Amino acid sequence: MSSPTDFINIHRFIPDTSESVSLFVSLTCISIMSVLFGRKTAGTKLRSINYARGLVVALYIVSWLFSVMAAMLVQTNNYNLVSCELSIFTCIALYAGSKVIIYLFLIERVHIVTAVGVSRWNSVMFKFNMLMLAPYYGIAGLAVVYRVAYIKQDGPTAGQCHIGLFKPASIPFIVYDIVMSCWLTALFLKALLSSTSLLQGPTKSKLRDVARRTLLGSLLALILSCANIATLVHFEGNERGLMCLATCTMDVTLNAITIHWVTSRGHSGSSRGGSTNVERTSQQRPHYPMHGIEKQVSPLESHISVSIESYVEEYHQLNMANKYPSTSSQYNHIE
Repeated sequence: MSSPTDFINIHRFIPDTSESVSLFVSLTCISIMSVLFGRKTAGTKLRSINYARGLVVALYIVSWLFSVMAAMLVQTNNYNLVSCELSIFTCIALYAGSKVIIYLFLIERVHIVTAVGVSRWNSVMFKFNMLMLAPYYGIAGLAVVYRVAYIKQDGPTAGQCHIGLFKPASIPFIVYDIVMSCWLTALFLKALLSSTSLLQGPTKSKLRDVARRTLLGSLLALILSCANIATLVHFEGNERGLMCLATCTMDVTLNAITIHWVTSRGHSGSSRGGSTNVERTSQQRPHYPMHGIEKQVSPLESHISVSIESYVEEYHQLNMANKYPSTSSQYNHIE
């Protein structure tokens, strides 16, 4: 005959609704990140991945790894202090890592649309923005110090893992996120609205489109992060670990989807005049026969080769042609 103790021990291994939902969220996010990673890197060689593209790939890897860790931890969260501690450390390390990558990506985009033709470390604005990342590492240290991870010992929720951050860590997180995102958003708005901006002019429609997309992506990332960290402030360490992992997983995945959309080539550019220069250039370029097997290029609009670097390169070519028309005509004559 079974005793009450045996019933409690068996009940420990029966997943409840929250555990099932959290596991479903993690598995769904793993699938989404795998698809995004495959679409973004299809047919891309390793040597063609530069700094900006590397940030996007790194964000996909970190987001996928977060989802995998969350899927493993939600199944062992109950009655397991080690799993509970690993849950909060995973949230701090991988979530903060994904935010740093997003900030680096936005800083790179600000540099591209505001300082065309200037190297990163020769730009005062780029150096200042990189310096603004320094406080975030200190805030991550506060999160480690003021973390919460414990197993409830009594009541109807006995055995459940609860994780979170105390206010000395959660409030600096949300304040820094708001300040940094608003600062980068202001830089994009200034570049879009200023009459003296490098984005003004008929030949820079693609750069303006990139700035608009990145501006929207920055605002979406701010809203998602503020909503997630606000829950940490509200619960102040009393949120169940399963739900905290689920919300952080959704936050990281939605941020990655946003960056994927920002770096994907829109269909709007093909219907505007901005694409006529590319089409005209491709028509004027001489075509040489290729012997053997021709290389097939992936037609995916979200391919990693479609990036801001191509827009900047086109801008430089147009700028040099306008600046040195005699040189350009000599080259055309030679051809």
